[in-house]
Amino acid sequence: MTAFTPGVPSALSPLVRRIVAPNPSPMTGPGTNTYLVGIDEVAVIDPGPEVESHVDAIIGASMRERVRWVLLTHSHPDHAPATTRLVEATGAEVLAFSRRDAGVAVDRALADGDVVEGTEFRLEALHTPGHSPDHLCFHLDEERLLFTGDLVLGGTYSVVSPHGGGDMGAYLASLRRLRRMRLARIAPGHGDVVDDPRDRLDDYIRHREDRERQILAVLDDGPARIPEIVERIYTDTPAALLEVAGMQVLAHLVKLRSEGRAAGRDQRSIWKAA
Repeated sequence: MTAFTPGVPSALSPLVRRIVAPNPSPMTGPGTNTYLVGIDEVAVIDPGPEVESHVDAIIGASMRERVRWVLLTHSHPDHAPATTRLVEATGAEVLAFSRRDAGVAVDRALADGDVVEGTEFRLEALHTPGHSPDHLCFHLDEERLLFTGDLVLGGTYSVVSPHGGGDMGAYLASLRRLRRMRLARIAPGHGDVVDDPRDRLDDYIRHREDRERQILAVLDDGPARIPEIVERIYTDTPAALLEVAGMQVLAHLVKLRSEGRAAGRDQRSIWKAA
């Protein structure tokens, strides 16, 4: 599909273009989505991995002198590393949730509700932890379009890993916050644009609630280790993704433990219903 050909800009609206990075994988789908917002002044959301051809495509699509800001949804290695090369080429200001944790030089930390205003657009930052502690979404007021990074994806479910700072309780709270918003579309960090935000968010929340019920049902049958739980509930998951599935189970168990509904120590321990 041309829309997901790496390095080829795809217009999503009068204000937004998407360039897909050349890093496809089972975890990233077609690749990381980099978004260019604005025409006269451009905000680049998630420059992606450190790939020279991808940075060249960003500059070619937006014109070097028009890139004013680089906005990071979070600091994971498929979203942030190209920032340094892009800033060296454009002099853009880097904005992220924290000045310390992005792995790149951040000029300004964004708090929940902070705004970036270009000549043609207004982007509001929303702190949406869960996938990572530093995760931000960006709301484009003019189009009611939400850039969701890895909080909500196109065509698959996001990963919540405690080893990467993921927090299932915070993740569900962030999803429910988005569900209360009047969104027209979602522009995810991976995959295609979501034209039915409420349905997708309902599905995301329902998916996590179903997994939680499945885990509790296994624990009701007796104490179990995480690989046993994965084997019981991830029956259709490819073998290559079972380790990731184990991380999801751990994230749910940590949440249940914080609520007094499960007891266990870590990834290797035995867990039981509390």
